Amino acid sequence: MLSVTVILVGSCGAVVRMKGNHYLTEAHGAIPPDFAGDQTTMVFITHHRSYNKYLKRNVRKYYHGSYEFATADEFTENTKYQDVKTYRYVFDYVYIQPGGVAFKNQTVTSGNFSTTMTTARAPLYNVKKFSIWDRKNDAIYRSKITSSFWSKLQKVYLRKLEKKRISSI
Repeated sequence: MLSVTVILVGSCGAVVRMKGNHYLTEAHGAIPPDFAGDQTTMVFITHHRSYNKYLKRNVRKYYHGSYEFATADEFTENTKYQDVKTYRYVFDYVYIQPGGVAFKNQTVTSGNFSTTMTTARAPLYNVKKFSIWDRKNDAIYRSKITSSFWSKLQKVYLRKLEKKRISSI
């Protein structure tokens, strides 16, 4: 049973990476066309502790341009971030509900009578949808895909940004 779980989780991660490599591109609107990471400092918005742990590790490993981490409050309150030329790009996410509906079947039996009721509800979780805000052009470049394997998706996004950053040097 454990090996089946490992295979399924591993293959789901591979699917996320494959889809990320396809959709996290300039052509699909996820990366600014004139992204030049060496001329600006990317601001990565931090949130809760568990997210920040993976964000910081992923950024340090996959993105080698100039960057800073800031909470949303720090970003809006610290006057240094008003400099759009220096802090042009902001990497963040929003929570969205995944598509689809979860169904629950419940069978009720009384004597010789039995019926099954099906109830539908929205999923009980949200997923992260990453984006980059180009403050100079006031444009938001959004990921077209989401996944509960958000760290794997984030790694692909950061690799793609690093590749674009290097190509602009």
